Amino acid sequence: MAEHTTRTVREHYARLAEHYDAGANRACKRAYERFIPEALAGCRRVLEIGAGSSPLLDAVDAPLRVGADLSHAMLSRRGAAADAPRVVTDLQQPGLAEGSFDGIFSLNVMEHVPDPAAFVRAHHALLTPGGRSVIVTPNGGMAGLLELLERLRLKLPEGPHRFVDAREIRAHAESAGLAVERIEAWLAFPAGPEALVRAVDRCAGGFGLFLRAVLVKP
Repeated sequence: MAEHTTRTVREHYARLAEHYDAGANRACKRAYERFIPEALAGCRRVLEIGAGSSPLLDAVDAPLRVGADLSHAMLSRRGAAADAPRVVTDLQQPGLAEGSFDGIFSLNVMEHVPDPAAFVRAHHALLTPGGRSVIVTPNGGMAGLLELLERLRLKLPEGPHRFVDAREIRAHAESAGLAVERIEAWLAFPAGPEALVRAVDRCAGGFGLFLRAVLVKP
């Protein structure tokens, strides 16, 4: 595994930027497009951390939507028509005012952050009271299976990373002062039509390749 620093993560995504969105898992993208707008319904100022080249932010119904990413190369792939301001930041020096957002989400970002506790504290700082944070990340409890899928080229290469589990997410959230609304395993079989993906999740009994957490700032 490559050295896990902000620099190595930035370099990894600079190499992937041109082809990243085209190579992303389609079933996962559909699941995100359904879940994120539902989880942030009613939010009016939404920040996506690790927005990259994904158009998902454009599907969120909020008057203000901001996309942030540490990789200029990834953000530049969103195209000139993307209806959201873009900010290059690694959140250690975010350049965003505290309490600016009532909704934040990040997809497959937490595992790449060298300091996950600081990452969650940044969510707390940027949220207004009552604001919601949604974090989706690969399930650290399934690390062996995730690494096998990567070796079989059934998923994009992770690059520098450290998978986290539900217990760690909960501990970071509580330490940062965020209430945990829910943390659950999700997407047991992210392949095929949406109806199949959802049916397998209903029968999975708590198994999932990803974790999704909804956190609230009191």
